[in-house]
Amino acid sequence: MLLRQSLFAVALALFPGTYAGFFGKTCRIMPLGASITFGVGSTDGNGYRAALYNLLAPDGNTVNMVGSQKGGTFKDPDNEGYPGFIISQVTDKANAAMPVQRPNIVTLLVGTNDMLQNVDVGNAPARLTTLIQDVLDAPPLTLVVLSTLPPNGDAATNTRINAYNAALPAVVKSFTDAGRSVVLVDSHAVVAVGDLVDGTHPNDAAYARMATVFYNGIQAANANGWVFDVDGPPPRRGMREGM
Repeated sequence: MLLRQSLFAVALALFPGTYAGFFGKTCRIMPLGASITFGVGSTDGNGYRAALYNLLAPDGNTVNMVGSQKGGTFKDPDNEGYPGFIISQVTDKANAAMPVQRPNIVTLLVGTNDMLQNVDVGNAPARLTTLIQDVLDAPPLTLVVLSTLPPNGDAATNTRINAYNAALPAVVKSFTDAGRSVVLVDSHAVVAVGDLVDGTHPNDAAYARMATVFYNGIQAANANGWVFDVDGPPPRRGMREGM
């Protein structure tokens, strides 16, 4: 049942507008990952983050993007996106960020650099599992919205990406079987190789579609009761909640 719920989030991401929005939530979102999270390839540096903000806020939600990095032109550019980082490096950054940022939602897209650099590819799902476990085990209660990786213009890299993406439902199932708050969404399904500005990073239109993927995943998680109350005041770098 829990696996079906996670895969339902993927289905929602493919059919925008089929799920009613939720209202009145405080969404302290920590976008986590590497260069795609940071917004490389977008003309404004916002990536998917500004579009996700603009989908959630009109629903009557208070939205605060948090993180130690700043990237993009919109009013809330905080994130934890580290261009060039592999999964283990992002894990180290997440472990440092979680006690400071205290998100109730983490949007996670990570592994592209592992696939590009052919770094310990066979163990990448296990390393991802460690990352997610660390996020979930750090207070407060946090929803993890995990995305598949977009395709890549390099054929060998793309083969590795496809294998990695195929392993993600089992990673998510290992958490949902334990009652943990993880949903899987499918950015790969809404980004084509032709949408990549440099063979790796999406263009503006593709980033906007990815935002809708994350948005629908958050809505599906909310239906499971997984958008938890925020813990404490917002971090000092992002004093926007309640303003």
